[in-house]
Amino acid sequence: MTSKKPFYHHKAFQLTVGIAVSVLCMWLALRPILNDDDAWDQLVFAFRTADYRTLPVIFIVLFIFYWLKAWRWRLMLAPIGQFRPVKDLLPPIMIGFSFNNLLPAHLGEFVRCFVFSKQQKVPVPVSISSVVLERVFDVIAILLYLGIGLIFIEGVDPSVKKSAYVFAGAAAALVLGGIIYVIWTKPFVNLVEKILKMITFIPHSLTDKLCEMLEAGAKGLASLKHGPLLFAIVVISIIKWALNGSLILLALWSFDISVSPVVAMVLLGVVAFGVTVPSSPGYFGVIQLCFMLVLELFVPNKPAIFAASVYYHMSQYIPVTLIGLIYFLRSGMSIAQVEEEKAEADEHIAAEVELNPAES
Repeated sequence: MTSKKPFYHHKAFQLTVGIAVSVLCMWLALRPILNDDDAWDQLVFAFRTADYRTLPVIFIVLFIFYWLKAWRWRLMLAPIGQFRPVKDLLPPIMIGFSFNNLLPAHLGEFVRCFVFSKQQKVPVPVSISSVVLERVFDVIAILLYLGIGLIFIEGVDPSVKKSAYVFAGAAAALVLGGIIYVIWTKPFVNLVEKILKMITFIPHSLTDKLCEMLEAGAKGLASLKHGPLLFAIVVISIIKWALNGSLILLALWSFDISVSPVVAMVLLGVVAFGVTVPSSPGYFGVIQLCFMLVLELFVPNKPAIFAASVYYHMSQYIPVTLIGLIYFLRSGMSIAQVEEEKAEADEHIAAEVELNPAES
């Protein structure tokens, strides 16, 4: 018997909430501009006078960014097999990012894991755990740049720095948890199991299932305990996010906006964490608001800031989405297959909760 999904799991609800968040963010980003009677003319002028010679450079940096991402994933998956970065790993990565641009609730991550697991015959928990592990190293690199930016940035209210430090501290705690999970899997799983079993409304069967998934996901990742491999993954993560920061500087330079690299580091961190907020597919409005919140502290030309945010956004959104869709069409898979697999996973978890009520 199929269990009824909670309303917040329905795609229509997730999409509605996401669109509402994006509309609100876009309005907040545009509000400082629209207060000016000449705002539209200034915006048009910014796009008309921009230097679009940076576009080929942006595409080259994008390719290197995703190539490095595939190489890093190869290192993470080395214990379970030797995969070719461009042929085996780049297509699922591009497909995942493409569907993140098209589907709500970051479902592109599940699509990426599903495609990779089907193509390479890898267990889904291992695929998912490797993607989660990627996020851990991404957060490490982002926090590094955000921390450097906050330390050396000038002209910012001290209260803003204090709030950012609190947020960075919370994120660092999550990173530490991820590292402990990888290196000391068994103690970590035992601690998670003990904490979850203290929460009476969570079924013990669901707790056991989650712990099994954590243990299965960590299998094959044991070599990440080795220093040289960890060092290589961290270095690639730092370089990869430096490239993303260079994309910000290129977009700003195109619209004649000059800021110091430390400002770009702060903006990089704000955008990276901002896009984790539930929003419409493609993060429309969120990226624009992040640009405005950071750069209006240093740059008086608000229409140029907004225009640069659109350029930064769309110069990545369009090629990544198109390339990912081409890879997906060439894979021979269908949206129906992905939806069926996702529905089965959701129903399996729901069934565990329904058939095995919490024990005292």
